[in-house]
Formats: sequence, structure tokens, C-alpha cells
Amino acid sequence: MKVAVVGQGKLGVPLATRYALAGLNVIGCDVWQERVDEINAGKNPIAGEAGLDEAIAETVADGRYRATTDTPAAVEEADVVIVIVPLLAVGHNQLDFKNLEAATDAIAQGAHEGLTVIYETTLPVGTTRRFAARLAERSGLTIGTQLFVAFSPERVYSGRILQD
Repeated sequence: MKVAVVGQGKLGVPLATRYALAGLNVIGCDVWQERVDEINAGKNPIAGEAGLDEAIAETVADGRYRATTDTPAAVEEADVVIVIVPLLAVGHNQLDFKNLEAATDAIAQGAHEGLTVIYETTLPVGTTRRFAARLAERSGLTIGTQLFVAFSPERVYSGRILQD
């Protein structure tokens, strides 16, 4: 099974690494070329996660984990896509969905029949339905028969993902 983890930040990198340690083939997707280059060099781009330095070095070296800025191409290869990009607060009770919209649009470009997309970001109720509709519209695939979308609330703690 191949998993694309869209968002290689403080939660996405350890999550991708954990999947790779479990034996899955993982493609980490990010918009920052510097982040992608660090990961592909087997280096840990984030701090504060015990064992992550060694785990990234191991999983990159054996080919289970690699990174790219080409999210649509990664999605074309993937069976499952995990979306773990930040939802930004821009003011009192205001959210900025730009990162999530951009990630969803990139996923839609590479979406294919049988793909499962899981939003694993803290989201307001109803947001997954909205983004599922956006995926369907932009990919041309039908939700529930050709494309599957789910929500998984974050249940990990930054700095303890590998440990837990």
C-alpha cells in the first residue's frame, strides 16, 4: 500500500515516518522545496520528536519514505491520502482555509478511482463534507463509489507521535 501524506510539518513528518516504519510506502508532500530536500537527504526537518532523526534516516535509506513538492503526481501513485495541513486562525473566531483548499485542489488533480482521502486536521463540523464536494467537483469522481473521503480527528501529541 502506498500512502501520500500531504503536509510535512510538525505532525505530518512523524506521521509519515510512523507509516513507513509500519512497512507502508510513503510519499510526503509539501510546498516547501527545502523541507522536501531535507527529508530526501534522510534528515529530520523538525525538532522535539524523540527517535525521529533515526527513523527518518532509516526509512528514507531503505526507500519506504520519500518527499516531493508534486502532490498531484504523488496522489496518482497513492492508495490513500492523509491531509494534515494547518488550518490557520486569522482573527477572533475566523479561520483561513487557504492551505486546505490548495491541498484539496492538488489532490483533485491526481485523484483516481478507488482513492481514499482522509482529512486529519482539526476542522469545524461539516468541513469534511464541503471539501469532499470540492474534491468530487474538481476530480470528476463520484464520492462513495469512485472516491472515498473520511475525517479522522488528530489524536496525536506533537513530540510523542513515534512513542505513542
